[in-house]
Amino acid sequence: MLREEKKARARAAMADAAAGLFAEHGYDNVAMTQVARAAGVSEQTLYNYFPTKESLVFDLAGTFEETMLTTLTARAPGTGVVDAYGHWLETFLLGPAARRAVETPGGMVRQIAVSNTLHRALLDLAHRVATGLAGRLEQVEGYPPANATALADALVAVFVRTVESLSTAPAPRAIPAVRRRTRAAIEALRPLQRDPGPPLRR
Repeated sequence: MLREEKKARARAAMADAAAGLFAEHGYDNVAMTQVARAAGVSEQTLYNYFPTKESLVFDLAGTFEETMLTTLTARAPGTGVVDAYGHWLETFLLGPAARRAVETPGGMVRQIAVSNTLHRALLDLAHRVATGLAGRLEQVEGYPPANATALADALVAVFVRTVESLSTAPAPRAIPAVRRRTRAAIEALRPLQRDPGPPLRR
């Protein structure tokens, strides 16, 4: 346990060092060697934790997909997929995390507004997640393939648009407006969901 805690602290320190450099110089203008130097570790150690520069920014990508799928799986009886996804989005992105994102210039949300490389990476991530979600909607939830793809793409697009809106928010006071637009988008997707019920077990 102590070893895992030590690794987690080391990982966090490297990510913080990278965020500081990204905030000061911009993601595209920072090299991994600079991050390693700022974190006080060797370049090889940095690569052991973060195999690419993008992974320094998208280090929570796994958590994004894992928590989303867990929320859908564990949703209460009578709660539809769109409703559960909306709840997850509120918790994962629009709660306290929204303010942290807006106030962290070196973080993913702010940096995608100034780096085309990171914006493309966000879209690539969204495509992978939407593909996995569509498969789950079809195989576990019982959606026809075309419906599953349409709903998955739409749901993940709301996530992307929310991130983009937060990335250009002038200050935390703009977050409520972003939240209202996101809630309206989720509401518009309700007609695409099947009658709420427990997930199918296949």
